[in-house]
Amino acid sequence: MGRFDRHTLVPGWDQQRLAGATVVVCGTGALGSQCAQALALAGVGRLVLCDPDDVSESNLSRAPLFRADDVGRPKAPTAARRLAELSPVTRVDARTAPLVSGVGLAELRDASLVVGCLDSLAARLQLAGRCLLAGATLLDGGTSPWGGEVRLYEPSGPCFGCGLTDRDRAVRDDPWACADAVVPETGASAPVSALIGSWLAVTAVRLLCGADTTPGLVRVDAAGGTAVPVTVRRDPGCPLHTRIPADLVAPVPETVLSTPADLTAHLAPEETVMTWAPLPGSAPTRESTRLADAPPRARLTDLGVAPREILPVLVAGRTRRIRYLELSEAGGKGTPR
Repeated sequence: MGRFDRHTLVPGWDQQRLAGATVVVCGTGALGSQCAQALALAGVGRLVLCDPDDVSESNLSRAPLFRADDVGRPKAPTAARRLAELSPVTRVDARTAPLVSGVGLAELRDASLVVGCLDSLAARLQLAGRCLLAGATLLDGGTSPWGGEVRLYEPSGPCFGCGLTDRDRAVRDDPWACADAVVPETGASAPVSALIGSWLAVTAVRLLCGADTTPGLVRVDAAGGTAVPVTVRRDPGCPLHTRIPADLVAPVPETVLSTPADLTAHLAPEETVMTWAPLPGSAPTRESTRLADAPPRARLTDLGVAPREILPVLVAGRTRRIRYLELSEAGGKGTPR
């Protein structure tokens, strides 16, 4: 039998759709490794792995893609190499930059699905916000000591931030588990990581194959043997619900290898192009998101701009307004190794 012949016997399975899919996986630790491994073995055509961290010894007991001699190596490229061995039919791109610098908004927009496997509340909120800006569907997962949650968010529905209080939304970038948003560190195990990571992968495959999948949250209690759907309603006060209007986005031939000076050719005198995060090296008292404040010959990738990013342009005048520039495809910081 061929590599995927057994898959095609599964009702509703569509190997061709999987082969044409692109999935962005943010976080390649325990959950991300489990999920990415299953997606690659399922025959997903392209995976984009984004993780700025290095492999630690604690990853070895829960992340199946890492080995003892991987400790200290960057997670995303290490996972990508292992996935290439497991599934030669899957193209794997590894990004070693943080999320805002690693995966551009246009990449999130054009992906078939974005999967969040992150271990901090701040990172989850950041990913949720960027997916909403891009209009991307987000599948998010997290573990608790004996269970976890799997959450499917569509751009028009409630998001991860809708289920949080204003206090939760303002937390620092501390590790966080589903059981309690204020506990900085909780236990984690290989069986639970495998359970939730596999649940994420099953949900992702069903979505990619075109199956009806209900958005929302499922809370899994492995100790009690239950999986309970939980209703999350959209919070009209949630600050994350902002989407970039497609008609205000102008593609430009510049890439992350271009410079701020290159971008000025696409601006009118009254326009200023911005970044989504302060420029690296900015002093806390004078943080700037204006690319005009960066060295004019610095490459955008070195300034923390992601590949295929969509950059806001502030248009000054009697009525201030915003339009957007979409960068073109190019290799950049954190691209495949």
